[in-house]
Amino acid sequence: MTLHDLIARQLVQLLPPADLSAALFKPVGTVPVFQITVDALNLDLLGKDPRKAVRAQLRIGQLELTDVGLHLKGAAGSWRDWNDKPGLTLNINKFVKGQELFGMEKLHLNNGVQDGSYLHEPLANELALAMGVPACRCAHALVELNGRKVGLYVLKEGFDKTWLRRNFQNSEGNLYDGGFCTDIDGELKLDTGTDNQRRDLKALAEACGQGYAAVERVVDVERFCANAALQIITTDWDGYVRKPNNYRVFLPSSGKAVFIPHGMDQLWQNPEEGIFPGWGGRVAHVILEHTEGKKQLLAQLNEASQKHFTMPKLLGRIDSLAPRTLAALKATGRAEWAGWFENEVRGLKDRLTRRIAYLGRELPKLR
Repeated sequence: MTLHDLIARQLVQLLPPADLSAALFKPVGTVPVFQITVDALNLDLLGKDPRKAVRAQLRIGQLELTDVGLHLKGAAGSWRDWNDKPGLTLNINKFVKGQELFGMEKLHLNNGVQDGSYLHEPLANELALAMGVPACRCAHALVELNGRKVGLYVLKEGFDKTWLRRNFQNSEGNLYDGGFCTDIDGELKLDTGTDNQRRDLKALAEACGQGYAAVERVVDVERFCANAALQIITTDWDGYVRKPNNYRVFLPSSGKAVFIPHGMDQLWQNPEEGIFPGWGGRVAHVILEHTEGKKQLLAQLNEASQKHFTMPKLLGRIDSLAPRTLAALKATGRAEWAGWFENEVRGLKDRLTRRIAYLGRELPKLR
């Protein structure tokens, strides 16, 4: 199904298939243009509180949605205001109950100001999914704000109930947002689920104080180690394992807690970074400093570096994504944007090549 077909299905309100959103995240055809309009009243509200949702109009081709919730997103490095190139979150059903975009309730438009290749998140999230780590699908979009051509963005699905159902056999439970540098014993925001005064999080924090065996009973250690391996392979210094930051944690109503990566836009900055760079999050300390946890981590690192993080797969994937993205940038009429992108892609390929070589040298030395 092409994006054109996808828009046609929503326009005539046909019953969606199991995953109507799949075509949006398939790099086929031209990059979609998200035309977003916010009126003067709501712009004033956004200026007073950029993180509080205001009403916006969204148009993609012939598809138009009104009263979509919009707020600005980003932390210290990626934050930009409305008149620059803001990161955006679209809450499709914020003001219109039941309104969806291709079956989704939430989308993110990441501005890419910390990743000129616009490929870190697409590559890292695909790698996560290949490794069995729940993650968000990514694509690209051109964005216009009140008629102003702002440029290329990374389009990323949001953590909503649709996402939970697709990624977890048991999607009943609480999904928490790690926020900014906040560990599990902090005031995490409940993304979706039932408010229980964070009793489930408190139980997880208590387990950390009791050691590895207690944590193993409440945390999916295999997937946690896969997530840790992902962050080591990508040199992600800004995720839960290292900081903690940029993560979600899902505590199912029955089953073990799963940590989910987020905000993977500053990767492969140091291709020769060590395999054990040190741990930040409380759960990471307990699991990865234990003999069994370290053993699982090494197994995940070896498997991923042999099966997924390889030259043919990574460089081949870049070569399949970059031409479409470059064409979108050229279509904006800003030649300098296309030039910057081509330089960034060359640099990314070089860093990936060096990281793969480093892991190939160093992993065999570890037992």
